[in-house]
Amino acid sequence: MEPFDSSLDHQDDNYHQSNAGKNQLKLLKVYDILLKYSDENNQLSVKDIMNKLSSEGISTERKSIYQYIKLLESTGVDIITNRAKQNQYFIGNRQFELPELKLLVDAVLAAKFITEKKSSELIGKLVTANVSVYEAQKLQQQVLITKRPKTDNEKIYFSVNTIHQAITDKVQIKFKYYDISLIKEKIFRKSGGYYTANPVCLIWDDDKYYMVAYHDKHKKFTTYRIDKMEQVSATEFKAIPVPLTLNLQKHIEGIFDMYSGQQEIVTLKVKNDLIGAVTDHYGRQIEVIPYDDKHFSVKLNVQTSPTFYAWLFTFGDQIKILSPIHVIEDYKHRLEINLKNHT
Repeated sequence: MEPFDSSLDHQDDNYHQSNAGKNQLKLLKVYDILLKYSDENNQLSVKDIMNKLSSEGISTERKSIYQYIKLLESTGVDIITNRAKQNQYFIGNRQFELPELKLLVDAVLAAKFITEKKSSELIGKLVTANVSVYEAQKLQQQVLITKRPKTDNEKIYFSVNTIHQAITDKVQIKFKYYDISLIKEKIFRKSGGYYTANPVCLIWDDDKYYMVAYHDKHKKFTTYRIDKMEQVSATEFKAIPVPLTLNLQKHIEGIFDMYSGQQEIVTLKVKNDLIGAVTDHYGRQIEVIPYDDKHFSVKLNVQTSPTFYAWLFTFGDQIKILSPIHVIEDYKHRLEINLKNHT
């Protein structure tokens, strides 16, 4: 009997491992081709798939393509087969349908806190992962790109992630906060010193990202714009819990304008054709009461801030404050100041 050559056994193992690796690569390539180049209007035959593999220097047999398709289907990939003389295949259900994806793309484009560079990167990732190259072209043609103002703070994404993690870990953060000067330069508050905060939540409002923090010294919530925060980092100190006496939801509901103001129940008389404008701004849950043939009245829980008054001013004589009296007087006083400023 000839002696057993163990090296042959190892060579055989290496051969099978190498072959298995090649098959896995081909399987992934077939999946990638179906994702990129197939949809309901652009279906692929086995020959089409083989040609695309060949263009990348990968050769395979027809029966192997059938096996790869069956294997992909068994793992949950929705591959639709249009049976004919030459079967046609395409990816059916994707993570996002084209209309859903367009909504997401529009949201990214509209978001002021996302830089132009990051917007392009995010849209590229959304489109590449969810539609074929043909539907991606349609999407790009349908998206109207306007010169929307965008932040130039690329670090905002890292800041958001740091704050989010700090909230999860219940630790304090530190950061620098700045304003913009008349010559458009950053002026850091506290002479460039650090703020320390107990982060509570993140808010996206009016195309801007905000952090709500609990201010232990003043026993209240404070709001910061994240695009004006720099050098954000977590600390080793535990965050101070928010007292049960503070109402976070109430703070958030009144924070839409980021200006301080007294929370008030204000009654307005509004022309009937402005019902859409009022519900768009304050939600459909508001109670509307007929006032006369041409008007309705509504009670709103608002902050009587400059932004609230600016919203009122937009509609001129079509909206009138009915109560309370001190809010009417406050509004009149602000109008008089502005009138004097322009005379």
